[in-house]
Amino acid sequence: MMQSIFMVAAVWLAGLGLRTFSSVLLRKTGALLYLVATYLAGYYVAGGSHGVGMAAAGAWFLLPWVEILVHVRPLRLPAEQVLDRRHPPSREDFPQLGTLTGEAEEMGFERCGDVGRENDGGKQFIRLFWRERDRMQLAVCCHEQRGMALVHVSCTTRFSDGRQMISSDFPFSSAMKPVPRTEIRQVAEAETIEVLVRAHEEWVAGEGAEELDPELLMERVSGELSVQVQHNVASGILLSTGDGRVRYSWRGCLYLWLQYLKDLVRLA
Repeated sequence: MMQSIFMVAAVWLAGLGLRTFSSVLLRKTGALLYLVATYLAGYYVAGGSHGVGMAAAGAWFLLPWVEILVHVRPLRLPAEQVLDRRHPPSREDFPQLGTLTGEAEEMGFERCGDVGRENDGGKQFIRLFWRERDRMQLAVCCHEQRGMALVHVSCTTRFSDGRQMISSDFPFSSAMKPVPRTEIRQVAEAETIEVLVRAHEEWVAGEGAEELDPELLMERVSGELSVQVQHNVASGILLSTGDGRVRYSWRGCLYLWLQYLKDLVRLA
């Protein structure tokens, strides 16, 4: 019995050690060893059953369903995504805001306003910027949900034919399908706004961006968010509740789970 415990602990600790390296290959190997350790734990507990060991390892891939069924499935979102003017969060709630604002202004962006929205799932604050010389939008976002906050930055370039090109340092896959003619590029390794903006500039080089009045940026973003919700309703990811709100369908829950698996492989 003790030998089995030592075996599981050794494999788990080896995985833990490999996860501390910066090498992607070593980190993924460490994640694989977590699965092996879980398999071995199930195998030994069940008295040598490979089936139980595989079920124990597979449980890692089913864990997101707890979050999906408990929190996401009951969630109700407004069909019309309306952003309104907001006061910026306190320095205690969003300590990075001042630094990120300074970085954006150093890159030639001008502030267009602070906006946000609230729903059953939490609240979101967005500081919008605009750079006229290349008609690029920059957004500094803070999502707060159940006491946890996630900060990310995105660059958006729009075109007169309806296309959008978006670069973002958001580390996870989108919870909704993007609308057609929208390209989203994740630059998760961007540690500063300058790195993100430079990457976006290279990506859209040579493209002619659409003219836009910065004063109308808040309304434009609100409209695009609402169009995305409508697109996901039409795609079956969301269902209308009949009271001006939407919720995730079972198809949408499956979509979220597959997005999680994609992130698990990519970020492991």
